[in-house]
Amino acid sequence: MGKCKRLVTLAVLFMCASFCFAKQISFQVVQHDFSASSVTEQSLVIEDEVLTSFFESGFIVTNSNAAVSDSKNQDAVLFKSGIGEAFNGSSDFFVQINLYYERTDSTTSSDADLQKIEFTIAKTNTGTTIANRSLKSVKTGNKNLDLKKVSSNLVSEINKALNAYKA
Repeated sequence: MGKCKRLVTLAVLFMCASFCFAKQISFQVVQHDFSASSVTEQSLVIEDEVLTSFFESGFIVTNSNAAVSDSKNQDAVLFKSGIGEAFNGSSDFFVQINLYYERTDSTTSSDADLQKIEFTIAKTNTGTTIANRSLKSVKTGNKNLDLKKVSSNLVSEINKALNAYKA
């Protein structure tokens, strides 16, 4: 009977251990804002909210430094360096989040209008893009934009894309 108990205990331990592994996901925020030379507080708030939400959902999260970009070519360079960092850090997925701001004569560098959010998800081991989407619920021209709500919508859309890939 002792051998049977040991085998059952061992089987249960292996089964429990298999449920303990979390997926690791790496993020990179890229800000598109022609008048800002560095990443703004708005972009950092969105990054923080996204990282916190995924951590609280059970993911292991890492991030590359947020950056300012002014062209698609620079986006591609940032994507390649970010996915390389994610691969070297053993992440399962890499997500590049592009935040597009619009400035007018009445906006200052601290209160630009967030116009559009796009994100790209890639598998780090193959480099294959599994999703490339835009967030539709960003309000145009809203200076009192609720960044937590926008971040929550962004997290929801990223989760939908990850779940669709798993299926």
